[in-house]
Amino acid sequence: MMNDLKKFIAPAYNNEMDTEMTSEAFNVIMSGNATEGQIGAYLIALQKNGINKNHVLGALKVMQEKMIKVKVPDNSIDTCGTGGDGIGSLNVSTATAFVVAATGIPIAKHGNKALTSKCGSADVLEALNIKLIADPFQLENCINEINICFMFAPNHHPAMKYVGKVRQEIGIRTIFNMLGPLLNPGNIQSQIVGVYSEDVQKIYGEVLLKLKRKKSIIVTGGNGMDEININGINKILTPGGNISTFLASSIGIINQDERQLNGGDALYNASRIKDIFSGTNDAFYEIVLLNSAFALSLNDVETLTPDMIKEKYLIAKQIVDSGEAMNKLNQLINYTQGI
Repeated sequence: MMNDLKKFIAPAYNNEMDTEMTSEAFNVIMSGNATEGQIGAYLIALQKNGINKNHVLGALKVMQEKMIKVKVPDNSIDTCGTGGDGIGSLNVSTATAFVVAATGIPIAKHGNKALTSKCGSADVLEALNIKLIADPFQLENCINEINICFMFAPNHHPAMKYVGKVRQEIGIRTIFNMLGPLLNPGNIQSQIVGVYSEDVQKIYGEVLLKLKRKKSIIVTGGNGMDEININGINKILTPGGNISTFLASSIGIINQDERQLNGGDALYNASRIKDIFSGTNDAFYEIVLLNSAFALSLNDVETLTPDMIKEKYLIAKQIVDSGEAMNKLNQLINYTQGI
């Protein structure tokens, strides 16, 4: 029984895994019927030749079947990215979630602790004094009452316990980095997701189209970032669409010091979120506004223009400058601490 995964290692190494075989392999892994050595070998072998859409769809089928779901409003979105860009930046997508939630769009945020980065979304939220909620009904109440909730991945994907230690020990990005944003427990139908390469971006476009999540934006950021960057050329893709480019300078964001985006530990990253929500205007402030602008444009992904992004950017700016983003952060702190 514990050797069931072994027969898939050579096909993974030789780039012979199709959708059905990947589902079979993941069913073995997620049922606890593989050794850690086999799991590590399989993940590295799969990564060696490059993950493709068939791998993602095959793994996704198994993971969704084993997922503990949460009922969220139909128009909820997620800002969860893949991670794995190796840059170690601040928690842009987490800060963005509070800005967007403060505009009235429900945020069903999905995330984890750091595995291949310095500080994951769960780490920074805990440092902000937000308690991680496990109960699906409490999460449902949370998003219905304050328009945002955070779903901690291990609470909703219990089968991940079989791979968590292996992922930390091998310390490289794997197919699980790609799966995370696709496995929102709220089964959201619209999302903005930053990915770490153009190859992954293409795969996401194909997978999200297959999942019928057409009102989504997939981005590879300038200078290798997995967020929409304030510097460099951002490449934007919508499911089934063509890649377009975006420069922050096209909406008037110029001369930003990218070193101000460098992250640290959870306490440092948390303090930086509170800084920009309290009046600090720097590169982190600008990148959060920019990513919020794209998140606010998800309903109009077919007609994205710099003018539209500029309009949404100004909405996000008003939300932050007025203190509404900080109020939303405090609401989530108070709600979770009151349970």
